[in-house]
Amino acid sequence: MTNRLKIFTVIALLAGASYAFQEDDFLDGQLTLVVEDALEGGPEPVFSPRSTIHVRSVKSGNAVVTHARQWNAELHNKLKKLAENNDFYRVRVYHKGSEERGYVSTFTRACQVYESGLSETLSMMVDSAGTWVVGVGLIPPVTVCQGEEPEAIPANHNTTVIIRSPTPAPVPDTATYIEKLEAMKTEKAEGKDNRTFLAKYWMYIVPVVVIMVLSGGGQEGGR
Repeated sequence: MTNRLKIFTVIALLAGASYAFQEDDFLDGQLTLVVEDALEGGPEPVFSPRSTIHVRSVKSGNAVVTHARQWNAELHNKLKKLAENNDFYRVRVYHKGSEERGYVSTFTRACQVYESGLSETLSMMVDSAGTWVVGVGLIPPVTVCQGEEPEAIPANHNTTVIIRSPTPAPVPDTATYIEKLEAMKTEKAEGKDNRTFLAKYWMYIVPVVVIMVLSGGGQEGGR
């Protein structure tokens, strides 16, 4: 294989890889988030790692959830106790690998999570750059607790992730407005007047028309 052919092959491979990444939106704001929860009540709940969310694309909302623990009878009983005490189930999220753990947190009634069989939706609000999570919401499918027991102990959390980003506000077109002001100043300085004939001389035309109308009406009345 000649050097020219080798160079061409390398360029083609790099271009193909770049195109594949762009098609998958893989480079669109990757985030790795750690989810922790508290299965004990009280004023100072103890949090432990629950799962990890790999956000591959903020734009498309492509995310993969992996669980850091296996749900078992002990954890199930802790959640059940929270539900019976009408306590809250708390969740907090932080960026994996960040120097400072800037937690964003939320909570919901433990009975909702318990009666939902650990099915839930985690709604993540990211900043406009898509590089940082600024808010999180936990939404179980059960919205009103009925005191019902789940049919069986679930294997683990059934999590659906929704990624949201703020909609940018409309930006005023100041450049066009400034251009119009400058054009008006220029026309005024040069003495140009682009108004129509009627717009310029209406104050002279109106009295003449009024006099003609009045004169015509008087002649017809005298016949």
